Amino acid sequence: KNVVDERRQLKSNDDDDLGDGNVDLSLSFTPDDNGDTASNNPDGSNPCKSIIAVDGWRLLSQNDTSTSYNGDNFDYYPDTDTIIPYEPIEEVATDEEFICELSNGNTIPVQGTNEQLVELRQLLNNGTLISSESSVEVDSVEGISAEGTNSSLDEMVTLPPGGIKLINNRRRLANNNNNNNRFEGTKQTLVVRVTDLDGRSVSESPDYLSDKFFGTNGDKMTMASGFDACSFGKLQMTNDYDDTVNTRLLSAPGVLEVRIPVRLTSSTQATIVASAQQAVRSKLNMNLPGPFDHVIFVVEKCYEVGTQCNFAAYAYVNHWLSLFVGDNYKYPAVAMHELGHNLGIAHSGGLDGKTYTDHTCLMGNPLFEDDVGAMCFNAVKNFQIAKSGGGSWYDTNHIDFFNTGTTGGTSWHGSLIGVSDYDNNPNDDAILLKLESGDGSDWFIGFNRASGANSDSQQATDQVTIYRVGAGDGMGYSTSSLKGALREGRSVTVNDWRKSGLALTIKVNEINTKSSPAYADVKVLFGPQADPTPMPSRTPTQHPTQLRLDPTPTRRPTQHPTQLQLAGVFDSGTKGGTKWSGSVAGLDKNGNPSSSNKNPLKIDLPTGDGDTWWIELNEKGQVTLNKMSNGKNKSEVKGKLKAGKDETISNWRNSGYDLVISVKEIVGDKNNPGYADLEITFG
Repeated sequence: KNVVDERRQLKSNDDDDLGDGNVDLSLSFTPDDNGDTASNNPDGSNPCKSIIAVDGWRLLSQNDTSTSYNGDNFDYYPDTDTIIPYEPIEEVATDEEFICELSNGNTIPVQGTNEQLVELRQLLNNGTLISSESSVEVDSVEGISAEGTNSSLDEMVTLPPGGIKLINNRRRLANNNNNNNRFEGTKQTLVVRVTDLDGRSVSESPDYLSDKFFGTNGDKMTMASGFDACSFGKLQMTNDYDDTVNTRLLSAPGVLEVRIPVRLTSSTQATIVASAQQAVRSKLNMNLPGPFDHVIFVVEKCYEVGTQCNFAAYAYVNHWLSLFVGDNYKYPAVAMHELGHNLGIAHSGGLDGKTYTDHTCLMGNPLFEDDVGAMCFNAVKNFQIAKSGGGSWYDTNHIDFFNTGTTGGTSWHGSLIGVSDYDNNPNDDAILLKLESGDGSDWFIGFNRASGANSDSQQATDQVTIYRVGAGDGMGYSTSSLKGALREGRSVTVNDWRKSGLALTIKVNEINTKSSPAYADVKVLFGPQADPTPMPSRTPTQHPTQLRLDPTPTRRPTQHPTQLQLAGVFDSGTKGGTKWSGSVAGLDKNGNPSSSNKNPLKIDLPTGDGDTWWIELNEKGQVTLNKMSNGKNKSEVKGKLKAGKDETISNWRNSGYDLVISVKEIVGDKNNPGYADLEITFG
């Protein structure tokens, strides 16, 4: 420890940003107030408070034609209808790196075998490992002396042999502003212009940086304006801070300048980040993130010290930190991409199966330009954004679901509009359609309208686009893959859909870009469809049969006509141990049930206190739990469920027992009213 204490101090007498020039370069052995080291873990506990995934925007080779954006290179115009095999979801070869967050907030790299890194990436993308929340079992911290002229001490943690052992999963971090309503609201964002020990920094002034990120001096295409446009004003990145920030220390609105006592040319990324964080702490006299939702570091260049410099920027997933190298901070799409990782959004893969090649989405890799950045996200990411916040950016009522079932004969037919027309939607058309796969790797259909906030889209513009998500039903961090794009009149067939032996066909009947809003008329057919009623022959084939009247008709009908069953009832009682199972019928978009319906249109749940609760299948194909309080004439939706999901009402009827509503299956869509199989258990 004495050796560590001696080597962790570096004198920097000319650094007026850091007070007396004594700079703490330690990446983990930072003393607590009582003088103990925060990461020694004397009780043998795990040194990593959490594991953070680090995701970047790679600088891809200019010789790779699949990633350049010249003309029609990105466009996918099949000359004939196409076929896609329905295969088990393939593990996309993602390239996240991982760091250990220590109890004092510092971070150090995680070292493991190639197999262990692959497993970490798989756990991250299937939702098992939550970046900045989950932790894993690691060995103790190791100190490794770097060869740099600053004699700094880098450290790392190593993974023990064998498979990854998750611990402390889904723990919310106490000081992470992003976790609450991360996709909505006003987010205080700080840009840090970093100068190293040799005076290396980006050449542009703090005022220029402020303009590029926030539009302070009139720049119209910025990171802040992009998020404002795509979210329709619901997500604001601001440089207007609360009273805890001494803005007199800023060099420009939203921009802080710091000097770090290490050299970019001989320091690892871990050392640079730790030194920059310490410089900000010292200058602002606060621990990070403090009041900030995002902190963006800008450095002059990347030098290959312990890493390959093949990235434009990187960000911590589900976190507040990002770092940009060179000119890449100038490009608004790059900035939105990296802050997208902060928000918990994964990369978007393309038709070639590579990680960055979906150029219909900001989480692909299409836009490295200063004044080009009017682009939003693909249907998978839009679903994640909308569902994560219960309607963030886009109301979930503008998302359609189609659960095909596995026996065939079902279909969906409707219009899709682009996200740029979300606020111009008099017909309440959907912005995307989610096709339930039954295994979490769901498919999504969108209309990639190139207008407004999405006018700079680089691939399959004004076409219907088809995607598949890796895992998690599209609800969380998971790489998506572009599977196809369709012009008007074209179709794609997915063979053996859901391993049923039947095909799913997606057909684009019409794309109308002249209407307002523009729309795509899409039909999805699963398996053989019922034959339409045949046209009558032009003339009777024979003389009509004569009507024979019975001279002695019966006094009354022989049986009563089938009645439409309006409601079923489950009276649970209050002692527990009761159960109900059955089906509830759906209505089409005009509020009409199927003519062959024999199931109730709702299930009433008596409470005994005057409140009214009921379950129904709405016109969107969603099972809803509804309540009307005693004395009120307006109902509220208390929950929406999809197949395979449960809803629990605690202390039902003040009994001390829970009422659990389980949705076993949903069949049909808004144009073909079907049914939902339910099970309700009390106690």
